[in-house]
Amino acid sequence: MNLNLLYQIPLIEISLLTSIAFLHFVRAVFNSGHGAVSGVLFVVIASIVLLTPFNLIGAPWNLPFAAYIRGVTGDLSITTMMLILFTWTGIGAFRIASGTPILIAVSAIFLYPFALGLTMFDPYVWGYQSMIFVGAVLVIAAIYFFTRNSWETLIISLAVIAWSIHWHESTNLWDYLLDPFLAVWAIIISIRWILWGRPEPRSDSDWSIDASVMSRRKGGRMFG
Repeated sequence: MNLNLLYQIPLIEISLLTSIAFLHFVRAVFNSGHGAVSGVLFVVIASIVLLTPFNLIGAPWNLPFAAYIRGVTGDLSITTMMLILFTWTGIGAFRIASGTPILIAVSAIFLYPFALGLTMFDPYVWGYQSMIFVGAVLVIAAIYFFTRNSWETLIISLAVIAWSIHWHESTNLWDYLLDPFLAVWAIIISIRWILWGRPEPRSDSDWSIDASVMSRRKGGRMFG
């Protein structure tokens, strides 16, 4: 993949996700909804602004604001991006399995301490072209598929595809499946669901991922 394109793709992703998050923040603060046209227009304009280099408006910095956001957050995993897109853009049919946050949390707790040098054992290296690890990930996707959890199957499949074509700079599969923000979300939600149970939607029109810190009811949809 062209190196320039490799650099631009994460900036486009960050700008789009930041724009969607900001649109949601505006809606939450002012307690107002957005139609599809106005929501898409807002995200497109905000993304263009975030991708515009500062020097074009006379500022002393050459990089666009999206680059500075990326400098703080790093490249988000495909899992995080899909969760944000699915839950914050009005896809009401989206619902993750109750065990998914726990699986993510356990994986993160298993990965990060060891990857940071807690012991000599480092599971992070599995993400570098380990066919056994890739096979294990695909087996998990297959289990989700046959247990009719198609959203998780789609997310894992997209992550593996993105890794195989080097969508981001990282060549490690773990980085396409997990990131620190996703780990924190999963741990918080897992504890909440284990202690107090998973709240059910109040009606069929509620957002089906109800009880996620990234979920919103139908009235709060971004584009609908």
